[in-house]
Amino acid sequence: METRAEVYTNAAGLLVRLGFAARVEPSFTNPREPRPVIALVTDAPPVLIGHAISQVAADPEPHLPTTSANARKAETGEPQLAWWV
Repeated sequence: METRAEVYTNAAGLLVRLGFAARVEPSFTNPREPRPVIALVTDAPPVLIGHAISQVAADPEPHLPTTSANARKAETGEPQLAWWV
């Protein structure tokens, strides 16, 4: 079974190939989540995030993000959200 970091890295690669900004943040923190988490940071819509994860993971269910928070703006000016479980 893949680790969450592997799944998010592969999903980010797929989202980039689809034309979105995407990267993995290995130690994302914010005021609502004081402990560091592995997050997928992207400007892709939530449905495409789920689709990308389902395409790259053998068992996608445990890796589907349930929480999001504002990250920073992409170079294109689109807002980015960090997604994590």
